[in-house]
Amino acid sequence: MEAGGLDWLDKEKTRLVACTRRGEVWIIDNPYADPPALAKPANEKDDASKAIRYKRILFGLNEPLGIHIEKEWMYMVQRGELTRVRDTDGDEIIDEVETFNRGWGISGNYHEFAFGPQVDLEGNFWITLNRPFGGEPEGKAAWRGWAVKVDREGKLHPVCVGLRSPAGLGMNDAGDVFYTDNQGDWVAVCKLSHLKPGSFQGNPFGFRSCNLPNSPMKEPEGLKSGVLWGEAAKNMKEILAPACWFPYPQMGRSHGEAKFGMNDGKFGPFDKQFIVCDNTTGILIRVSLEKIGGEYQGACYPFRRGLTQGSLRLAWGHDGSLFVGQTARGWGSRHGLQRVVWTGKTPFEILEMKANPDGFNVSFTEELDPATAGRIDSYQMKCWTYHHHQKYGDKPTNQKALQVVSATIGEDKRSVRLVIDGLEPYYVHELKLTALRSADGKQLLHKEAYYTLNRIPE
Repeated sequence: MEAGGLDWLDKEKTRLVACTRRGEVWIIDNPYADPPALAKPANEKDDASKAIRYKRILFGLNEPLGIHIEKEWMYMVQRGELTRVRDTDGDEIIDEVETFNRGWGISGNYHEFAFGPQVDLEGNFWITLNRPFGGEPEGKAAWRGWAVKVDREGKLHPVCVGLRSPAGLGMNDAGDVFYTDNQGDWVAVCKLSHLKPGSFQGNPFGFRSCNLPNSPMKEPEGLKSGVLWGEAAKNMKEILAPACWFPYPQMGRSHGEAKFGMNDGKFGPFDKQFIVCDNTTGILIRVSLEKIGGEYQGACYPFRRGLTQGSLRLAWGHDGSLFVGQTARGWGSRHGLQRVVWTGKTPFEILEMKANPDGFNVSFTEELDPATAGRIDSYQMKCWTYHHHQKYGDKPTNQKALQVVSATIGEDKRSVRLVIDGLEPYYVHELKLTALRSADGKQLLHKEAYYTLNRIPE
């Protein structure tokens, strides 16, 4: 299938729609079948409760990498435009295709992907534009390496610069839009970042568009290659550190969509967290964020391994299950469509990690065993940072062990306050909990968390 985007045709979320990197759009009926089976030809009988049917309703698009459906329109981002399409006569074949906006450039470079749209609370369509690579015609096109939004009148508004390969978009319950970026030049490892208007996200390729008349910002000053991230933040007032780094490779290699959870407990106890997919390793990752000093930061946690392929796109079903669209085309994966369903059993997991002035507060999904939770040797911590440089990726730098001074169990018996000696701003802080047990003796399903500490709370 090579899914570039997933959304629902109906408000009840029973008919799934996928646009594909091959330029097609498909309706998928009976996607909740368990176990699923391909429908048989019309002259053969099949089990209607298990048979999934596919209908192609459009072809000929240029690599759409996202879809948003509302009322009669389907909005998709092709390489060179935001397109909307509809079926006007009810035969479930698209017969009207319209350019909604084509305000960004395209030069023909193979790496000029365009991702989106993510619709915000005001109805704007957010789009992230990949920077090109290789020789000319690289760089001739406008707004490459930018996040832009298109309003309901079809007008383009550039938002912020500094993106590299921004394959996934997502929005939290506050209406703030985030994106995932992939490791490479100026990007130490993959990351989740807030698309703050007027910010510099780290990769300078898009600076050339800062000179265009409708740019919202001037070219940032103070860029230096080879400095640590803490120094980069001091040198450049516009630069915005990632809300969460994904340590490479244990937390993935090339991330896709970030889907925020608002499922009323239908996907377990992880509401109001992001689920992020990875297009190389076939894993899903959880991310919890908080605001410190007015900016986002937070932790990532392993969530689910064992998907058959790497994944690019996600969609929540009406039952809280998660549909996962997979694609290849040189991105280290194959292709397919899978569904992740909560069993109804809550695992013993780290629920959330939050920063304190002197350490962290860590909450869990179950009550803790006082004997292991109250011992400081149940917790191992270390931290490291990354360079902000033009080179491709980076390894952990200035890595050091941290001392756990004390561990105090909360009144809820499901949390621990850790006092840590040696916290470092703009460092990733790794927590490992191999000895911790629940009140009934269970080990943690996943024993590690990684908190990106840009700002230490006051």
